[in-house]
Amino acid sequence: MKKNTLPLGMHDKLFKRAKVMYQIERKISDLLIEHGFYRIETPTLEHYQVFSDTVTTEHYHLFDRTGELLALRPDITSQIGRVIASTRVETPIKFSYSGKVFNYHEEMRGLTNEHTQAGVEIVGYPQKQALLEAIRMAKLSLEASHVLAYQFEFSHASILQTIFDGLQLTESELQTLKESIKEKNITKLNMFTQTHPSQFDALLKELPYLFGNSQTVLARAKSLTQNQQILDALDEIESYLESLGQDLVSPSLDLAQIPNMPYYTGLMFKVFGEKVPDHFVSGGVYDKLFERFGTTELTAVGWAIDIDSVYQAIKDQIVFEKGDL
Repeated sequence: MKKNTLPLGMHDKLFKRAKVMYQIERKISDLLIEHGFYRIETPTLEHYQVFSDTVTTEHYHLFDRTGELLALRPDITSQIGRVIASTRVETPIKFSYSGKVFNYHEEMRGLTNEHTQAGVEIVGYPQKQALLEAIRMAKLSLEASHVLAYQFEFSHASILQTIFDGLQLTESELQTLKESIKEKNITKLNMFTQTHPSQFDALLKELPYLFGNSQTVLARAKSLTQNQQILDALDEIESYLESLGQDLVSPSLDLAQIPNMPYYTGLMFKVFGEKVPDHFVSGGVYDKLFERFGTTELTAVGWAIDIDSVYQAIKDQIVFEKGDL
């Protein structure tokens, strides 16, 4: 008997949804090309080492005919790193892309394992210039997609990374701490500081509360630490928010934001909106990515927008033509 069911986490997109998602992807792609971003298309299959140094259960893997272990791409940014390192592409350069990405999620969470993304990578430009342009293009892409209400949320990868490096934990202890931070678990974080006392205790215990109004969060965070690396990161967030000025309406902070990808090194941002339970844009600074591929450090900023989530945000306001299925 032929199997007529889909693998877990996969879904057919039919008719109206397929049409609207195609239109969203095309609008964003056309917009980015019009603003000087070079279109790039990377393969869906890559050697697994492009995305991770180890085999992870979060990625889809398969063997080719010669026995090489491959992966369905879980993100496209890593592929940009491979392109820069393996071709004669000259920097500075600005890329835009769209395509499918694949990630396993926990079975009972009801999340889709296949997503359509569009995004940008700005490589080799002065960091501040690149980041401000990236945020501006993210806003324009949301507006082109008719997303009416959204909010930017910022953090900085260096804050938590400084804490993790300073604590010198085992891999198991580190994963437990990350889960406690992600869950904003006040009790577990307090217990952790008791068993692993350090200069970061005050900040760790307050992390679940360090989100919301940017000025309030920055002032509170600065009062909880004397670590210069963390203070520098907080100053950098403040400087960028001042530069963005009126471009963003009421940006918020969440200093307990765990990076989506391990290559983030500086300012990070996510965009949240109504009718979408999770962020539908994520991005940031990732200057160290290219070193994984044997090339020199390059300034780099990028973001990805989840087309599936954008559709969820706008579907109720779509007016379809008569006869549309």
